[in-house]
Amino acid sequence: MARFRLLAHAAGIVTVTAALLTAVFTSPASACSCLPSTEGERYQRATHVFSGLVLSQALEAGDPSSPHDDKYRYAVAVHREYKGDVPARVDVVTSTSGGLCGISLRVGTQYLVFASGDSSDGRVETHLCSGTRLASAGPPVTTVSSTSTTTPCATASP
Repeated sequence: MARFRLLAHAAGIVTVTAALLTAVFTSPASACSCLPSTEGERYQRATHVFSGLVLSQALEAGDPSSPHDDKYRYAVAVHREYKGDVPARVDVVTSTSGGLCGISLRVGTQYLVFASGDSSDGRVETHLCSGTRLASAGPPVTTVSSTSTTTPCATASP
């Protein structure tokens, strides 16, 4: 009888462990992953590159049944265009989820924005891998050098 109890406990432990491992390894994962690139490469990929001052931040709520489709909309006063054509005031949109490569910008701060999309509606999009960074680091690197080394993606947060 003692052996039977020992086997029953062992089977229970194995079952609980298997259930926990299954839950851990099959649950959806949200992680942003950027391939290393130089700023020149990010410049080449971007549709728009401009510096500007963040004037305001608003939350665009997405579908309530999907927890990861909310977006931040930042109103930005464009200071200087380096690539593309954007209006003097443009909305920069990004995911609120860091796991989906969303970034956080600070109101009252100047950024160099690497963005994509058609700006004719006054809206462009950016994300962590785009390369958006503080403008205080200077103008963008616009050329791709074959001798340059790759660096991790830039982040917008200081």
